[in-house]
Amino acid sequence: MDELRVECLLQVGGDTAALNTFDKQFRGGAGPQWADRPHNKTPRYSLHGLHPVPEDVQHRGWQTAGHLWCSDFWDVPDDLVNMQVKRLLGKRHYRFYTLGGAPENVFLKASYDFPLLHLRLIRLGVDRGDLQSHFYHGGYYQGSFSPNGESGFTVLREEMGFSA
Repeated sequence: MDELRVECLLQVGGDTAALNTFDKQFRGGAGPQWADRPHNKTPRYSLHGLHPVPEDVQHRGWQTAGHLWCSDFWDVPDDLVNMQVKRLLGKRHYRFYTLGGAPENVFLKASYDFPLLHLRLIRLGVDRGDLQSHFYHGGYYQGSFSPNGESGFTVLREEMGFSA
């Protein structure tokens, strides 16, 4: 059975220097090339850039340890798919897909590493169809849920400059 692809939106804003460093680190993390797993293309943006898979896990391979580590530390079993980015003055908008869920833990860790930035991860709740917003700043997390799931998500996606 294929895992469900989840569309996520990420808004990041704050200090310009920190924002540029965040974007460069996010973009620069090509991720491990697992010898025991086919890999079509290295993603341009990668969770590996924000929360790298440790080398000892990489050496043990994807089947033995990699997929378990990613699920535990990224909250998703694999890296980002179909990343789109909008760069605006003082903020970045990202749209991407993941398998099975949203990488909440990665962005909580990133908020520790980039305390001058405010991050908001947005997605539709898979089970209830609600609009979920996860806010991160300085290592702190706050969440909100709204019942206007699909329509609210569509409005936010368009406001961020992404089409359906």
